[in-house]
Amino acid sequence: MKMRANKSSIIGIVLVITFLYYLLLLLLQDNPWVRVLVTITGLILAGFLCLKWIYDAYKITKDKQKKFWLLIGIGVSLYTISSIYWLIIVIIQKVTDYPDLSYALWLFAYIFFLTALVYKIRVIETSINTSPYLFNMGIFIIVSVSITVHYLLQPILAFSGESTLVFVISILYLVVDLSIIFAILIIYYLSLYSNEKESLLFIVCAFFFQALADMMFVYATLNDFYEVGIYIDAIWLFALLSMGIAAKFVQKDFASFDWKILRSFDSKDTYFPYIGGIVLVILVSDSYNWEMNALSIGISFVFILVITRQIVVMRKNNQLVKEYRYLAYHDSLTSLKNRTSFVKELKLFLKQAETLDTSICVLLLDLDRFKNVNDTLGHHYGDEVLMEAAQRLKMGADCQSEIYRIGGDEFVIIIPDIDKEECERIAKSILAIFESSFVIDNHEINITPSIGISMYPTDGKKGETLLRYSDAAMYHAKETGKNRYHFFNQKLNEDIVRKMTLEIELKKAMQNDELMVHYQPKFELNSKKIIGMEALLRWNHATLGAIPPQEFIRVAEETGQILPLGEWVLRKACEDTKELHKKGYQKIAIAVNVSVRQFEEQGFVELVEQVLEETGLEAKYLELEITESIMQNVAHSTEILKGLKAIGVKTAIDDFGTGYSSLHVLKTLPIDTIKIDKSFIDQMEVITNFSIVKTIIDIGLNLNLKVIAEGIETHFQHEILIDLGCELGQGYLFSQPVSLKELENHLLLAV
Repeated sequence: MKMRANKSSIIGIVLVITFLYYLLLLLLQDNPWVRVLVTITGLILAGFLCLKWIYDAYKITKDKQKKFWLLIGIGVSLYTISSIYWLIIVIIQKVTDYPDLSYALWLFAYIFFLTALVYKIRVIETSINTSPYLFNMGIFIIVSVSITVHYLLQPILAFSGESTLVFVISILYLVVDLSIIFAILIIYYLSLYSNEKESLLFIVCAFFFQALADMMFVYATLNDFYEVGIYIDAIWLFALLSMGIAAKFVQKDFASFDWKILRSFDSKDTYFPYIGGIVLVILVSDSYNWEMNALSIGISFVFILVITRQIVVMRKNNQLVKEYRYLAYHDSLTSLKNRTSFVKELKLFLKQAETLDTSICVLLLDLDRFKNVNDTLGHHYGDEVLMEAAQRLKMGADCQSEIYRIGGDEFVIIIPDIDKEECERIAKSILAIFESSFVIDNHEINITPSIGISMYPTDGKKGETLLRYSDAAMYHAKETGKNRYHFFNQKLNEDIVRKMTLEIELKKAMQNDELMVHYQPKFELNSKKIIGMEALLRWNHATLGAIPPQEFIRVAEETGQILPLGEWVLRKACEDTKELHKKGYQKIAIAVNVSVRQFEEQGFVELVEQVLEETGLEAKYLELEITESIMQNVAHSTEILKGLKAIGVKTAIDDFGTGYSSLHVLKTLPIDTIKIDKSFIDQMEVITNFSIVKTIIDIGLNLNLKVIAEGIETHFQHEILIDLGCELGQGYLFSQPVSLKELENHLLLAV
């Protein structure tokens, strides 16, 4: 607001100066000598003030923009020197006519002005298409040239017999002025695409009034009513000061060019050619002294009706364009701006922050458990939740913020000119607003947000980088408990880089023969006899070394690579088990871990059956270990488990007791085994853990399920499990995961 007030003050001062200047000239009508001195002195002072502002703009600008202001500055300098020379001649020789040298200097000044404008156009037109405005520009130029030829050029030709020099200079001025008009017309349309629009519009304004005053001067001279100190000189003064305003606005706002599409075709721009056409018709009629017949009157009415029809059609079209533009840049459900708006506007925010040396907060918000609302209550309720969430975000964000829905249940808030502490305060206020339940059609729904935050320029300087970092911080917030916010930090950055590296390298791992299957034997706890084994995937990268399974398996699940990996492990484990059977170890069974994504993949049962058929392994020797998360969709999971049982494959619930266990559901699932998670075995000396282990064993035995204890590492654990009635187990006490060859050695020693 303060900056806008300063701009208004500058414009107001310039208008007051121009008015007082003209008023002073009017008051000096009866004193021609003093009026001439005041006229020239005013132009000189305006020139110096303009040069001061241009020099300030030149100092803070760079590269191509600096060159533009240099050319404008040279032009204003020549213009001012010309006025100074004229003042000297007036004082010394007591004559008020323009000296020839002043005319020449003014002409050179105009050439520099034109060069600057053409240079500006060439710079801008490399990235902006002006073809939509060619029709408007063409009509405007035709009108300008027609008026100039009729009212100025023809009289000059008639007047030229008296002086060749006057003729040549007058023609040159007209050519340069028309060229300047054409140049500023192009710049006007290009300014519609710039966030420096105000500065450029004052450039257009300055040279328009400069050219207008020149043509009025020629017309007045040709008709013998020009005197130094009339309104034309006030227009010249205003044109000079307008150049200075343009430079002043560049100094206050921006230090370099940055052309951005801020709006599309505007209906106001389309009126200019029609107004020009009407003006030309009026002038044509005037040139015939308004002696019109029925034909000329008829064509005039037809022309007016055609223009009226065009304007009506254009207004309707522009209304449609506005509606389409709104739909293109806004989310139809929440009325918030959409992802397209976010991408475009974030670039503008970043450019402004770079120029003004301020910070920006990019806050990415995801609604926790939103998928459950859609799955259980339906999409109608999901839509209502999104609309209510959008309203709450508007309440939580401050007035400077821009809010976007970028897809699904993800929202982004851009907060300019903010520090980390204030951003944290806003994040807390958003969490607080979501504490109350959503009440939709008498259903009370609890929805909380997880928020990830990145800061410009601390975390990154590009929009896509900041969004990616906010996304990483948001997922960290989800993983650490949901309903919280988290700022991006360097550790998260390292995790992202590592994750991206693993994602890329994992795709090549099978081709590069970097993957292998190790086997951890399963034992009867009483006899310590090997009765089976669990297949465990290992990845030994050529340069990264051994990568922990918990790290790359997670990446595989997130990227979908778990499907080909899972099939490869299943096939490899079945092949190796069949090979052991051929060597005489015929009772060894194999357990293979299956991810939820694999398990729910269409055709999973058929895939297992195909692998068994191709490897020759009997189905009774294969057991698939699945996590408790399958209980989220019991009906679907039960169908798959029945399918596996039908082909003879056994199934086990892995890590039992850590997830979605339900005794009611457990008794209905067609499974064969439950595995006690290592976290319970580790601390069996703690009474609560001991009780949990005992309970799980009792549940398994009562449901006629096999119970296997995982992660047995001490003799104490081994003995307690036997006492509790657990018959099977595995762990480092007996054997760590080993290669197939090492497993054969174990089997050989057991025999």
